[in-house]
Amino acid sequence: MASKLNDRQARLIISISGEPGDERAGQTVAEFGAPDAVQRWLSGHGAEAMCKSVERVMNSRLIEQAVKSLNAVRGRFITPSDEEWPDSLDDLDVAAPIGLWCVGGGSLSEITQRSLAVVGARSATTYGQRIAHEISVQASQENVGIVSGAAYGIDAAAHRGALAGQGKTVAVLACGVDVAYPVSHRGLLSNITDSGVVVSEAPPGAKPHKHRFLIRNRLIAALSQSTVVVEAALRSGSLSTSNWAHVLNRQIWGIPGPITSATSAGVHAAIRDNMMKIATSVDDIFQDFKSPALPTHLGLLDGAIVAKLSEGPRSTNELAIHFGSEVDFNDLQAALSLLEIRKLVVLSNLGWKLI
Repeated sequence: MASKLNDRQARLIISISGEPGDERAGQTVAEFGAPDAVQRWLSGHGAEAMCKSVERVMNSRLIEQAVKSLNAVRGRFITPSDEEWPDSLDDLDVAAPIGLWCVGGGSLSEITQRSLAVVGARSATTYGQRIAHEISVQASQENVGIVSGAAYGIDAAAHRGALAGQGKTVAVLACGVDVAYPVSHRGLLSNITDSGVVVSEAPPGAKPHKHRFLIRNRLIAALSQSTVVVEAALRSGSLSTSNWAHVLNRQIWGIPGPITSATSAGVHAAIRDNMMKIATSVDDIFQDFKSPALPTHLGLLDGAIVAKLSEGPRSTNELAIHFGSEVDFNDLQAALSLLEIRKLVVLSNLGWKLI
């Protein structure tokens, strides 16, 4: 059976069999491909625990149950071959997810193309929650998606701010997408799925475990261009998100609170140690998303291409249709290649887009 698996089927099996963030599994998939990786584990090659887990999954109804649960919430399982897969996850290398279970009307890749992670304390102060809410409302006005973890405190305030501003938000869970955690956020999660996405690398039905919260934080960091930590104690789990953002070379902002506040002690220490940049206003944070001034010495075709891509990503064929008979297809391809060399555009899984 395993020899007949395609990449999507194999990745689904691996996702059910393994634990999120297993770099050994990621290395095996990177080296052999997902179908052959499954075959190797079934043949007893690799970590004993993974070999046993894959065999157990293949000889049970776990796959059928996971798919049934996913269909019940109108979800989908996406892989790196899908257009919805965000390119930014590639920065995680072998720690990248094998696949992602998603629910919601939004496109994960589109929302996270311009996105900000807002994280912080669960036991947040009223001030912290207000700031997180205000940041997310402004993000909506700036056409910036909000990524967070749907937990109490800062996470919930961030998601609600994005929704209040009629923006889009992504909730990254440490449990299955069909599991409301915390239970009191069932309504919030439902609202997020209207235009956003609830996502997890754990299969449907998976329960939240402490280690999964820390592991999922790498996804929150990778899915965002910048991370802002509103409040975090010295041993806050939110600091693991900022640590991942640092490893991934993302911008990290810290919102300082009173120096007497234990809730902000972790943020203050990170700012002191140059691990975070102090945000003196909400506007500071969104400077990261301001488009740099484009060169004034663009030719007519180059300028027309840049103008069209400023509206959003476009494939070569879409650009060719837009320009019609006015532009030769070979000239269009040559212009795109030169713009890429000049680091003005890049080809993503959504098509050509401005850098």
